Amino acid sequence: MTAAVQHPTTRTGPALPTGGSDPTSEGPLRWLFVKDRFAWPRASGHDVHTFYMMRGLADLGHKIAVATADPAPDEALAGLPLVGRYCFAQNHPPVPPADTFPLRLSKSQEKFRSYWGVSADRVRQVAAAAADCSADVVVVSGLNVLPYLGAVEGRATVWYAADEWVWHHLSLVKLFRRGTWAEIKPAVIKGLYERAYRPLLDRVWVVSGTDATAFRWFAGIKSLDVVPNGVDADYFRPEPGSQIPNSCAFWGRLDFGPNIQALEWFCRAVWPAVRASVPDARFRIFGFQPTPPVTALAGRDGIDLTADLPDIRPAVRECQAVVLPFVSGGGIKNKLLEAAALGMPVVCTQRACTGLNGPVPFTPVGRPDDWVRALTNLWNSEPARRDAGTAARAWVTAHHTWEAAARTAAAGVRDAVGRRAAEAAGRVGR
Repeated sequence: MTAAVQHPTTRTGPALPTGGSDPTSEGPLRWLFVKDRFAWPRASGHDVHTFYMMRGLADLGHKIAVATADPAPDEALAGLPLVGRYCFAQNHPPVPPADTFPLRLSKSQEKFRSYWGVSADRVRQVAAAAADCSADVVVVSGLNVLPYLGAVEGRATVWYAADEWVWHHLSLVKLFRRGTWAEIKPAVIKGLYERAYRPLLDRVWVVSGTDATAFRWFAGIKSLDVVPNGVDADYFRPEPGSQIPNSCAFWGRLDFGPNIQALEWFCRAVWPAVRASVPDARFRIFGFQPTPPVTALAGRDGIDLTADLPDIRPAVRECQAVVLPFVSGGGIKNKLLEAAALGMPVVCTQRACTGLNGPVPFTPVGRPDDWVRALTNLWNSEPARRDAGTAARAWVTAHHTWEAAARTAAAGVRDAVGRRAAEAAGRVGR
């Protein structure tokens, strides 16, 4: 457990309303999730896991409210039984007086608040929203969101980090590729940032044991819950249809470093050998916000790029396999879980298997000739593709559900809820 925040013995303004649930019970809690924005369609991992974690907690009976900096499209929050919905840009809730929710940030925390461009008014709005919905727990999701906790008191605080950012940047550094050395500076900045805000965090949610280890090393954070991602197996489900012979697919955000490095390595180190063995092989890339390094790979040698599809499922189902050639990055790959739920055969590197639960039905490959062999074995055998897809879906529906993730998250925060409520009660009684 990280060191507890030292609260002043007196405070100006009215007593802070605390959470609305009995912290000594195992009943439902009241949660406020805070995120800058929700995109639609969901293009980032944070959009995916934040939405489904909220839905998983709601399915368990917990009460969920959402606060965003910018207006969220209704489609992005559809299906959530929200007890509150706030938008700071629309002055909801209104900015409270400074003495009602004073900021309690250290000098280093204030520097990072300025670095991320988070206004003091926005920090107070978060505290006001938490009070308005009587939140027991305030969860901030994203990277630049930790300053939002600067005026929250009497409530458990959680950072839904998912991945550890220092490790993320360092994984992109390649010794003999000078252009990647620029990742060292943001790694240092993120490490100092995580350490600065460590005292404000009761829990940190990560998606893999590797990320938990990285948080301990780089940020000194020990109050960690490993909450592996789930998948919506009803949405991502197999459907019959024709497929393009000798085809494989990759999808994701195409402005994200690990995705870019995966595609560059695959197209340059693996794909020429695949095409030499199977001249009509096709590689289809789908994703949002393609960057020049990605667009430069497409348009030749059977490589196609389709950007900004609102629904990637039909396009992926048209392919005979999914490839996940990751050489950097951490965390759990949502696209691997989605591919498995779609009943797709998956060929991947060892890094793509980070953080997975249960007996994984994939055999990771590394060398280009291993990739050629794995893909051609699948392309040449419909029974092999069918068996691989069936095994993948059976595995993911058994071992990666959002209900299980939500139970783990709720269990980890219980002690912090009780402790924060007791601290708040003590201050009110003084």
